[in-house]
Amino acid sequence: MKKGILKLSIVLVLALVLFFFAGDKGFTVAKMQGYKALKVFAHIKSREFISEFNMYETEHFIIKYTDNNEDVVRDLAEIFEKSYRIEGIHYGFYPKDKTIVFIYDDHQSMWDYQQSVKGQAVMGLYNLGIIHILSPKAYLNGIQLYSRDYETGGPILHEYAHRVIDDKSGGNIELWLTEGLALYEEYDVDGMEWAEGFSYERYYTAQEIRNGFMELDEIQSYRQSFDIVRGLIEWNGRESIIRMLDELKSGNTFDEAFLKIYGVDLNEYIDLGAWKKET
Repeated sequence: MKKGILKLSIVLVLALVLFFFAGDKGFTVAKMQGYKALKVFAHIKSREFISEFNMYETEHFIIKYTDNNEDVVRDLAEIFEKSYRIEGIHYGFYPKDKTIVFIYDDHQSMWDYQQSVKGQAVMGLYNLGIIHILSPKAYLNGIQLYSRDYETGGPILHEYAHRVIDDKSGGNIELWLTEGLALYEEYDVDGMEWAEGFSYERYYTAQEIRNGFMELDEIQSYRQSFDIVRGLIEWNGRESIIRMLDELKSGNTFDEAFLKIYGVDLNEYIDLGAWKKET
């Protein structure tokens, strides 16, 4: 653990140097390195919880759960492994390091460990390389629990998609895009469409959706993100998304990466783009 903390400190110092002495790309790289260091720290901290959780390990996941979820952990693990295969095909990326997953008995347990979502009735959360999900037993009856409905309507595919997108972009990604991409995976894989039939009174501007995503109405902001992503994929294919994520991982700003891949200004595309005609 001491070695991990020392490495973390070195990375943070280097990130600060880049922040103060470099231009836009240096600033972006500094943020990426700082974020990477925080992920290392989160993984170190996750080891402290071993005594409070049982552990079920699969080929690609380390799942931590309580005694209350002993009877469902294997089924959940199968869905995680299926998501690993699906997203690997979609993004051409198969993480070598096992993904850590925490399963919580109820919302209060999740809030105790994840203060950022306290008071919110979320089913899942991806944060700093680690997936947190609410036990399906907290909101489903026994019949629903073992049905296809949980696999298609639950949080596993969505949260694992965040994990893949995070790694593919090096953490250099805006919130609205990662949410839009995760929602698109649900739509493409399971036919689950967020806020299907939603009618816009007005569209959020690029400024609003890029800089204040969490302050916007959740239903519309997520729906608009999904529509923008779907428009990009229908226009230029899924491969264009992968290329853009690669550009982001190389340290390009979001505006630079988008312009390079799509040949248009990102803000103009959001405000004036043809994606609106597809909704």
